[in-house]
Amino acid sequence: MALEILIPPEGEPVSLSDVRAYLRIGSQGDDALLALVITAAREVFEARTGLALLTRRVRQNFLGSLSPGFLIPAANPVTEVHAIKTILPTGIAAEVSSTVVSLMDGKFILNQPMRDLSIDYQAGYLTSSLVPKAHRLAILEAAAAAIARRDNDGSVPATADKGFWDQAFQKVKL
Repeated sequence: MALEILIPPEGEPVSLSDVRAYLRIGSQGDDALLALVITAAREVFEARTGLALLTRRVRQNFLGSLSPGFLIPAANPVTEVHAIKTILPTGIAAEVSSTVVSLMDGKFILNQPMRDLSIDYQAGYLTSSLVPKAHRLAILEAAAAAIARRDNDGSVPATADKGFWDQAFQKVKL
């Protein structure tokens, strides 16, 4: 089940001014570093939860023999299916009817047996204001933890990150 980002998200779920306010940083001198930290925190969040915080277009391949039923997207929430293709033995992708797969409650429903399917779809929240506040707060907290580690102020060491993320996202349901 490979996932390829075709069109990445534009922007981040939290702004530089949000992070500066959260960290009580008045100057813009660290903006490049803060932007890097925000992107890294979002990527870790998305990898651990399977959520796409901002809209992007992705391609997911479901390889092998597939029976009718649910196919779980690797990026949620799914908002639109753009293309459905079958991957031929030659490696070429051929379009199939849009009735082969339908979308229900953020999951794909395969309506007939298929083999080696590729689905291009849109996943994520349309704007940062639609990203749940708990997710935005998790990004801010991760950014604060990264800056605290950089400043070596006695905060939790990097080895405890897994526990932090597991606790922060334990209530996130896919």
